[in-house]
Amino acid sequence: MSSALEVVLSLLVRDLQSTGGISLQVRDEPVNGDSEYESVWLLSRDGSRTGLLAPLAMAEPDRVVHVADQVQEFVHEELWGLGRPATWPECLEHPGTHPLQPERTPKGPGWVCPKSGHTAGCIGEL
Repeated sequence: MSSALEVVLSLLVRDLQSTGGISLQVRDEPVNGDSEYESVWLLSRDGSRTGLLAPLAMAEPDRVVHVADQVQEFVHEELWGLGRPATWPECLEHPGTHPLQPERTPKGPGWVCPKSGHTAGCIGEL
């Protein structure tokens, strides 16, 4: 795994830890042989795995959002499988209703409320 993808995943692990999410298990093995992507496997608690792909040509802020979106989808599936609400990271402005969305904001990649458009924080700083 390149240091760029490792940094993005460390931001997401930090957000998972600070918000009571799941532990993210990563296998540093390419998903495919496509040289235009970095890739790793996310390991599920049931033994299955999900490929995470990050385009190398994508601008860094967009890449962080792209990876965050994939990780969020994986986390939602894991939470659902555990019988927990799939609202990670939870919108504190509207508790119990929806998760925040990863988006590019004026301050960089952030977690944004889909209803109000307010940024709850930068990715990695929840």
